[in-house]
Amino acid sequence: MMPSTIRMGDKGATVRQCQEYLTAHGFPTATDSHFGPATQSKVMQFQQSRSLAVDGIVGNKTWTELEADVQLSAPPEPPGPLPPVLQHMKSLGYPIIWKGDYHLILFGIRSKNPKANSFDDTLGCAYTEKGLWTVHFWPATCDPGSYHLKNPSSVAGTAIMAPGFYENAYSIDLHAGKYEAICQRRGPVVAFRDSDKTEMLTMEPRSKAEGYFGLNIHRSSIHTDTVAEAEKALVERWSAGCQVHARIDAFETMMTLARRQRDVLGISSFSYCLMEDWTDENNG
Repeated sequence: MMPSTIRMGDKGATVRQCQEYLTAHGFPTATDSHFGPATQSKVMQFQQSRSLAVDGIVGNKTWTELEADVQLSAPPEPPGPLPPVLQHMKSLGYPIIWKGDYHLILFGIRSKNPKANSFDDTLGCAYTEKGLWTVHFWPATCDPGSYHLKNPSSVAGTAIMAPGFYENAYSIDLHAGKYEAICQRRGPVVAFRDSDKTEMLTMEPRSKAEGYFGLNIHRSSIHTDTVAEAEKALVERWSAGCQVHARIDAFETMMTLARRQRDVLGISSFSYCLMEDWTDENNG
């Protein structure tokens, strides 16, 4: 089946596939899943080389040429042994995408507590340095706070991110126009819509929707700098469905690592995997 037509401004897995084909044909293109000016330029160069209409739009004829006589190299295998949290991700059927040292694998672990408003979830990341794994776990919330649950900004209800793997859906950008964070800019995510206006999280399968909801990974108050403060803090307005660090130092560590990936590897997109809690002993 021929992939769908893509053009400037499109995002997602089909764009990434096009970028991989362009690179394999000798037109090196960043695989960031975003069809921006750089990708359009490479498409036009490829079209010209194949005597196609040079319009920068990847339609049926361009796809046919892109898919002809090309072999995509397999992604590199992550070094083993995998840390327990990544072993669990893999057991759930999620891919472990690793592109070398300093490539981040961002994840969240939602606690089993059905009541909102506490930083009782976990945000984390795993990466390698000289082939050896480092894993961070930080206190956070993966749920909206009570304020936004009781005062939804949408008639459909407040967004609660659904567990899943969201490949290259994120990039470094300004959160709420104020400071750099890991923002949902490049791909859709799936969210439940909670409309009952209580503190209890309601995640009805029939309420799920996919889209660009701005469910960023950012920080809460600069006052929650320690574990003890994080355990006592309330989420309230800090999350309307975003994934939110309780501690500013943890958030800054994540951002330092994210910028290092971008600057060292030249990879500016980030994937995020949200999982449900399983057993405490496996989370460390």
